[in-house]
Amino acid sequence: MRTVLFRTLLTTGFLLFSGISASAASFDCAKARRPIEKLICSTPELDAADTRMGEVFKQVNAGFPLKGYLLATQRVFLAGYATCMNDFNGKPFAAAEATRRCVAMVRERTAELETQALAKVYTNAEAKFSHEDLAILVYTANGRQKIRLWGNWMPDMNNPKGFPDGKLCDLDDELKPAKGGFVTASTDDAVISISDAAVQISEHIMCTPRNGISPGAYRRVR
Repeated sequence: MRTVLFRTLLTTGFLLFSGISASAASFDCAKARRPIEKLICSTPELDAADTRMGEVFKQVNAGFPLKGYLLATQRVFLAGYATCMNDFNGKPFAAAEATRRCVAMVRERTAELETQALAKVYTNAEAKFSHEDLAILVYTANGRQKIRLWGNWMPDMNNPKGFPDGKLCDLDDELKPAKGGFVTASTDDAVISISDAAVQISEHIMCTPRNGISPGAYRRVR
């Protein structure tokens, strides 16, 4: 049995976990060591969901106009993948419950990737996207117009580690009409105006006490 849990990182040279060969085409279940790896390899439903996620990622990433963005978001997803196996106190769920939660988590990520494939994309990145840049996606979900603001990563001052650890802006909310554009429930008092050329943010948006989003224009790349 084989699974693509780590394929999207291995094929680009980013190793999220140690002990996995960079030359591997996909994760080999014969080498499964960690609980999440073993769960995937022993559970056909989760293995199929994980395989589907990898296929969708590969397809969407190949045509995505902002190179580097989807890979960065996938690294964040994979960093938190194993959390579906435990409760808030870190206590492991029973196998059936862990499987149910992990399958739901993977399918949600897969649907997110498919939605992002159709989004309008804006950014302040000059070339290839880095997690220190900001990506803005405007899209429709369940008949509602929504916006996602993702990036502007900074290390945690109290526990400085590299990405994907640290502080990240990740705001995803419904757009509500307002004078001069739109507002959302999670972007403070900022007015967001959207055109075919750019997204304009009227004022600073705080994401965490450590980082935020600067006002100004973010150009459209698709």
